[in-house]
Amino acid sequence: MTYFADTALPGAMLFGDVTHSLPGILTVDVAIAAALVAVWLMVREPLLALAPGRWQGRVHTLVRGENWRGRNPASLAARFYVSAVVGATTHVVWDLFTHAGRWGTQVFPALGTVVAGFPLYLYAQYGGSAVALVVLVWFTGAALRGVPPEASGPAPASVPVLDRRGRWLAAGLLGTCVAAGVVHRCVRWYAYWGRVDTPLDIIPTACFGAGAGLAAGLLLYGAGMRLRSGR
Repeated sequence: MTYFADTALPGAMLFGDVTHSLPGILTVDVAIAAALVAVWLMVREPLLALAPGRWQGRVHTLVRGENWRGRNPASLAARFYVSAVVGATTHVVWDLFTHAGRWGTQVFPALGTVVAGFPLYLYAQYGGSAVALVVLVWFTGAALRGVPPEASGPAPASVPVLDRRGRWLAAGLLGTCVAAGVVHRCVRWYAYWGRVDTPLDIIPTACFGAGAGLAAGLLLYGAGMRLRSGR
């Protein structure tokens, strides 16, 4: 999160020293996870409005999840806390083996072996992200196929209705925000370093800018749709 936040708040990456520490994992990271869940709940239905009509019911059933009403709030909060801590911990531990100068790369110096111009830990870093993306796509597809056929009908009333013009406007807003994030982050990076030696110099920067721009666009779109529908 600190890498994405650095797009709007230069220097925010330094806060990564806190989020990647044990106290940060147990406190700040959980708070960030809770904030992300709150944002997801705000943009969930507006995002479903962008999906093809025949898919909206099925996708809504999947992302809506279980009905938590009547469950013990303390138990739910404890489960959320544990899941957030576990998620943050796995991220921090993986970073130990995929970044220069970290504990893992020092204990296993072979990770610093240069192959085709790049150290092995860098392949593990980007390769791990690629594998995770494939797993997420597979899981999402399998989960959608597992939704009961009777849930494939029209979306519930909580999902706003967008006409073709509305969809194009939403796509334009999101695309503009992504492009602005990429350009802003890359220009700032080049102004600091003055050159691009390899694609891996600029690709992470562009990705972080795109992610930050998309986040801003989703917030604007979600808030606008909520105000429009009065929900």
